Amino acid sequence: MPPKFFGQEIQVTVSGDVKVPTALRVADHEYIISEIVQEWQDHGFGPTATGRKKRWWERHHRNYYLVKTSESELFEIYYDRGTSLKHPELRKWILHRQL
Repeated sequence: MPPKFFGQEIQVTVSGDVKVPTALRVADHEYIISEIVQEWQDHGFGPTATGRKKRWWERHHRNYYLVKTSESELFEIYYDRGTSLKHPELRKWILHRQL
């Protein structure tokens, strides 16, 4: 099955001192995360919506997780930490794709 791309903000339940994801809600369905298969960070710059390259202060900070749910579904999600510690309201969880 080819990956299904979403790119939408979702609600995620986290636990522990490091705040790892334990559940995620997609539309009206809640998935319990049974395993974090892989995790990595991305501190890249990437293009902006207008196509120009970002400046150093516009770099993104994301924590990615490949998670397996109790229903054996695989999702790639990430926590977008924003570009500034001064704006915690911009932090959000994104469902990137379903594998």
